[in-house]
This record gives sequence, C-alpha cells and structure tokens, in this order.
Amino acid sequence: MAITERDIFLSAARSFELLQKAIRAFDNYLQMKLPPKSQEYYQARNFLKEGQGSFDETLKRAKQLLGPIPPYSAQEVEKQRALVLMENKIIVCGLSLNELREELAKDEFLKTMMSAEEITAYLKDNLISQSSGNRKLANIKMRMILDKLKTLIGNGLELQAAAQKYFQSG
Repeated sequence: MAITERDIFLSAARSFELLQKAIRAFDNYLQMKLPPKSQEYYQARNFLKEGQGSFDETLKRAKQLLGPIPPYSAQEVEKQRALVLMENKIIVCGLSLNELREELAKDEFLKTMMSAEEITAYLKDNLISQSSGNRKLANIKMRMILDKLKTLIGNGLELQAAAQKYFQSG
C-alpha cells in the first residue's frame, strides 16, 4: 500500500486518540484508587506507548513532507510539492494572524484536536517564531498538531509517573 500525503493526518489522529485514552485511563486509575496491580494500569501504559509510537510516525512523515528537498532537485519539484501539500491541506495559505486564524478555525481535522480558542492562543504565541529563521509559516498547522501531541505525551508521562508510584506501593 502506498503512503499518501493525507496519511499524516491518520497517524496524528491515531496518536491523539490513544494519548487521550491513556490520560483518561491513568486519571481513572488514580482517581478511583483501583488496586495497584489492576488491569487499568497496564492498559493505560499501553495506550501511552502506542500513542507515542503514532506520534513518532507522524513526526517522521512530517519531516519527509515538509523538510528541505535535496539541493540537486529541480525547481519544479519544489513547486509541485507545495501544490500537493496545499491540495491536501497540510500547509496553510494565510500570512497574517487573522487570515491564519480564519483558515485554521475552519480546518476540519484541526477542529478535532483543538478549540478555536486554543488555535488563536497558539497562533498568538508562535506566529513570530514560526515565520523566522528556517521555519516556514505555511507549516504552522503541522507544528500546531505536533505541539498538541507533545503536550498530551507530557501529560500522559506525568500521570504515568504518578500511577507508577501508586502501582509500586501495592
């Protein structure tokens, strides 16, 4: 089966779903004071591990799709790649805060992961850094998705550490 550009969203969605399950499972495990060696602990740990694996796949795919093309590639390759990325809604077109806010708030995939308020806050915090240096403003959507997943991984790891302490106490 050939990998398509849109597969990056499948991988990101899978990671998001698994990480949310892990967080809920760890939270339930800790809140309900289940027996330390209960099945819920292992289930939460597996969700977190699988979610991290899907994140790694998403990151790898993002680097392939959005990273620099080899210097020996024809200029037409860069144009064709940008067109494909735009058609698949992997990159954004907006250049200003308002344009990006409007474009990303309408994005069906992004709406499954972030609220309009989260999108606006992210843009305000990261717009300048995303458009400076070697970064491209068009890639802000993928950076937003990856940062959201990293945050969930961090939350999951914190809950896992707390659950591990409880687990070892039993």
